[in-house]
Amino acid sequence: MEIVSIRRAEERDIEAIGAINSAVFLGDRDQVEGAREWAACWMGAFPLYQYFVLEVDGVVAGYAGWQMHGGFHRAEPVIELDQIGIDPKYQGRGFGPQLTQHCMPELASWLKQKNTRIESHITFVVWAYALNFNAISVYAKSFTDGACGFRTQFGQRAENMLRVRWPIVMPVRQ
Repeated sequence: MEIVSIRRAEERDIEAIGAINSAVFLGDRDQVEGAREWAACWMGAFPLYQYFVLEVDGVVAGYAGWQMHGGFHRAEPVIELDQIGIDPKYQGRGFGPQLTQHCMPELASWLKQKNTRIESHITFVVWAYALNFNAISVYAKSFTDGACGFRTQFGQRAENMLRVRWPIVMPVRQ
C-alpha cells in the first residue's frame, strides 16, 4: 500500500517541483532548468508565496503554489492557488483535489495567526483556462462557489476564476 503525505515544501524540493512543472505546463515544457529557476524564485518569496508538496512513498509526486494577495493584514484576505502540478505518472488518482484540500485549512490557520484583522472569511481563488475542462473539474471539488470571474491574460486564452470563501471566527478586537 502506498504512503501518501503532504507537507510544506523545502529548498530540497525545488528540483522535483521544477521537473514536474516542465512536464505538465506549457510555459516551461521540457525546460527543466528554467522551471527549477522559476520555482526557486517563488520559494524565496515566502511567505508571499507558499509551496506544498505531495509525496507518494517518499517521492515528490505533485506540488501546489499559493500566493497571498493584497498584504498580510487585509480584513478580507485573498489566497490564490497559482499552480498545481501532478507528475504525469501520478495523474488521475485524485492527488490534485487531495493536495488542494489539505493546503486550504493549513493556509487559513497560518493566516489567521498572522492576521488579527480578518472580519469574516478568507477567499481562496484559482484561475483556469476556460477550455481546460480537466483542471476545472479538479478545481470545482474545492472551489465550490463556482465561476466568479473571467479574464484574458497571458495571450488570448480566456480564463475563469473559481472561488470559495472560508468563514473565519476571530476574537472580538479591542
